Amino acid sequence: MRIVECFLSLSRSLDFSHQGLMHHHRRTALIAAKLGRAIGMDSGELLALMQAALIHDIGVITWQEKLELFDLDIKSPWEHCLRGEKLLRANRSLQHLAGVIASHHDRWSGNNPSGIKGAHIPLHSRIIHLADRMDILINDEINILEQKAWIMKTLHGLRGIIFDPDLMDTLDDLAMHDEFWFDLVSPWEAYILRSMAPISHIPLQLEFLSDIAQLFAQVVDAQSPFTNQHSQGVALLSRFVGEQLGLSPEELEQLEIAGLLHDLGKLSVPTEILEKPDRLSATEFNIIKQHPYYTYWLLKPVTQVFPLADWAAFHHERPSGNGYPFGKCDDELDLQSRIVTVADIFAALHEDRPYRPSMSWDKIASTLKNLVQQGELNNYLVASLLDNRSLVNQVWESL
Repeated sequence: MRIVECFLSLSRSLDFSHQGLMHHHRRTALIAAKLGRAIGMDSGELLALMQAALIHDIGVITWQEKLELFDLDIKSPWEHCLRGEKLLRANRSLQHLAGVIASHHDRWSGNNPSGIKGAHIPLHSRIIHLADRMDILINDEINILEQKAWIMKTLHGLRGIIFDPDLMDTLDDLAMHDEFWFDLVSPWEAYILRSMAPISHIPLQLEFLSDIAQLFAQVVDAQSPFTNQHSQGVALLSRFVGEQLGLSPEELEQLEIAGLLHDLGKLSVPTEILEKPDRLSATEFNIIKQHPYYTYWLLKPVTQVFPLADWAAFHHERPSGNGYPFGKCDDELDLQSRIVTVADIFAALHEDRPYRPSMSWDKIASTLKNLVQQGELNNYLVASLLDNRSLVNQVWESL
């Protein structure tokens, strides 16, 4: 599996909004890639550009913040840039993208927090800035060719102020061709991006997948203070249970990745639902129930490495068949899926929630044992946690 495929799949989670699932990151990456190729970037530069463009808004936390970024000239756009830079700077495999993300809203004319302007702004940042602002001007309800004159006029009004003049000249050349515009609204955007991706035979290493899983877990957990360590906790508890069962080092690494990404689909849930202090309405619970479904399909393209989608997304399934959203039964749930489920429930009970405080160990143990008696969890997996209280507490305290 290629690295770009991984970015394409996981970055899709960043485009959930009140308007539904948008195309912003993919479309920005497509425009950026076309600009990069047009100015003669080599394959390594182009790959880094596409990666950065696909996660350029990784520092955005709330849906409200995402909505504000759809104003053309944002008054103060740098908070999410610096937040994204911090996430990437601490990531072993993605450090090289940190500076690009930090400056992807820097204005050509200056007055930027970075203190740089003009050609001193990283080229990748300048390209992503132009591509990003171009995308937010596109109205999917209107034929794209009927918009191009207005879009280009709007962007030219910011030439030399917000945008690199030379890149605007390059965009002018690209914009002369109808194909350029049709690609931007094409239902085959992912295929087009894959076809443009260089270095097509670089395999996806488990170490890289682990690093990008860490990144997205941090994004998911940042959605609410009630979940600020949840994905990390599920990942470490899953690894702990796997160790008790004698899984191999590679299987343990895979299991931890599944734990990190199990709630990726929760980026589809509005913050006001995640933090509601009262009982959820039927409509709100139906929205919550979508999240493992989205986790599954976001991760499905990554399952060429191992069954990541199953292990991560089945954490609300139950051996009794009473779970959701897939209604899987006992013989349809493999060991790793069951492990992540037990880890997820334990972590949730151990954490504060808007509607209750965290539970004591005895209350957690009682709850898990009741679920075993009801046929909802496997006894030997629950026992692997409850019989190792001191070690489990050490795992939790390490967060």
